[in-house]
Amino acid sequence: MIVDEMPRKSSWMPRFPRSIRYTPRFCTRLAHGVAIAAILFFATSCATTHYKKKADQEAYALIAEKAPKVPNMEEGFSIEENTEDFLTGLPVVEEVNEALGEMGKTEQGAACLSLEKALAIAVNQSRTYQNRKESLYLQALSLTLDRHAYTPILAVSASGKYERVSRDVTVVSDTAQLARAAPDLAQQLGQLAGAPADVLSAYAKLIEDAATATGANQSSIKTLDERRVTGNTRLGVDLLLQGGARMAIDLSSDFLRFLTGDPRVSASSALAATLRQPLLRGAGRSVAAENLTQAERDLLYELRSFAQFRKEFVTQVASNYYQVLQTRDAVMNNYRGYLAFQQSAQRERALATQGRSTQAGLGRIEQALLNSENSWVNSIRSYAEELDRFKILLGLSTDAHVALDPRELEQLRERGLIHPAISSEDAVKVALVTRLDLYSIRDREEDANRKVNVAINALKPQLDLVVQGSVNSMPGNRFQELDFQRGRWSAGLDFDPGFDRKAERNAYRASLISLARASRERELAEDTAKLAVRESWRNLDQAKRTFEIQQIGVGLNERRVEEQALLSELGRATAQNQVDAQNDLINARNDLTAALVRHTVARLQFWRDMGILFIKENGQWEEVTDVVKPQE
Repeated sequence: MIVDEMPRKSSWMPRFPRSIRYTPRFCTRLAHGVAIAAILFFATSCATTHYKKKADQEAYALIAEKAPKVPNMEEGFSIEENTEDFLTGLPVVEEVNEALGEMGKTEQGAACLSLEKALAIAVNQSRTYQNRKESLYLQALSLTLDRHAYTPILAVSASGKYERVSRDVTVVSDTAQLARAAPDLAQQLGQLAGAPADVLSAYAKLIEDAATATGANQSSIKTLDERRVTGNTRLGVDLLLQGGARMAIDLSSDFLRFLTGDPRVSASSALAATLRQPLLRGAGRSVAAENLTQAERDLLYELRSFAQFRKEFVTQVASNYYQVLQTRDAVMNNYRGYLAFQQSAQRERALATQGRSTQAGLGRIEQALLNSENSWVNSIRSYAEELDRFKILLGLSTDAHVALDPRELEQLRERGLIHPAISSEDAVKVALVTRLDLYSIRDREEDANRKVNVAINALKPQLDLVVQGSVNSMPGNRFQELDFQRGRWSAGLDFDPGFDRKAERNAYRASLISLARASRERELAEDTAKLAVRESWRNLDQAKRTFEIQQIGVGLNERRVEEQALLSELGRATAQNQVDAQNDLINARNDLTAALVRHTVARLQFWRDMGILFIKENGQWEEVTDVVKPQE
């Protein structure tokens, strides 16, 4: 049978049953499908957990690798949020302080936070601190991708396709084939028998006409349905070397199987490898691996920045802690002043009743009493607001039932001032060799200088050495065997003179400007650091002098108040002097506490600006007892 193929487009659509019978067999298959879907769902969940775990392992390993290069870097770095309840087990406020008014009742039973505990809570639960840790983690995570680019990258893919194709073919029946062959057969038989040629021709013509008249030699059109399955697999490895070379190896296999007609199978494989090595432009590790080098240094800069942030954050928490206590102490001082004014008012009323005081003097004392009560109430409100702000800084809710330990302020008073014995110029010299931000600024100038060299390299022509090789599988569907004896390879050079270098020219000029800017930024950073250290030293020295002055002022005003009390009992005091003495005493006590807190905070800021503030894991700092002056 002769078949002449005539391709015709056709589409295959799946046939769905008009109805579904829920038989036990169907239900069993449905249950199996649900089970498979559940397994796939849980497998996906496990895969996401695996990816998260691997990302953490790599990022933490990079941070641990570079942490020793950064002094005072946090040990055991992790971005996992601490769910520990730090308020459990703390001592609670048992006595109600009447100076706090109604707020004192709300503090009863509150957890009493020492400075050490407040710092521990801050470094574990502060939102600002957590965000800063996550920024460092993301920088390390970015570096994992840059390093991954220089490892063998495996690529595996597979595809399969089922095809159904319908074609029109011309079919000649056996009868038609016989009718078409009959004239030739008759002529051949006649020649063998010796018949004349004209008789044989006439006979052959007669047979052909008869077949045409009866339609015996006509062909028919038949639709041929052909089905086949094709598949492709690919395994590739891509490796980028830090010297600029790139190597790619690819193994692919193709499969074809006909399911209808002739069930023939076709399979083949091919192995190909390419090596490209830049010789001029892009050659050398200093140029080709510039992105990796910069990513490595960026992580180091981020580590230094985080270490500096820890010092600033701890200083901020300690400063706010003492400021809350200072506000609370102002409440106590204002309350004592209010009680003193009450006594003065009672004494003045008694004297006025006896005719030993004027109504004007009594009115002045009573007005001062009202003013002192108002100051007391306002100081309670300020204390409540400062405490709520401090809770937010620690990462606690404003509803958290906590109070600060007033003994911390008493300990400051008992200890007195701790004033460093170092000159401002010596402090500047220490800062220039210890501050981490200055190291990063200097390193960024080196980065800018390195990028100039990269831009110079980009101006060179492109010249690459290219080596290629490939080998196919053995014939006869032996796709699993490669014919290395008939392999092909080549080696050559790819050259691009690069006549258009405007973009590279602009990049080179921009890199020179960036280098000049980096140099100016380094100079500016060093001058700014000197200014900050000198300013901190002056603030610290001023706080010391202010504290000493306020100590003297408190003593003077206490004697004034005592004097006015004695004069009042003798009927010789004036209302103006009594009011002034009491107000001055209240202000002097508040100013003395403020000076003590200001000096404590200024000392921390001075150590921070010098770069010698060492932060422990729990957020506490180490007291600096001696500063070694750097050698010239």
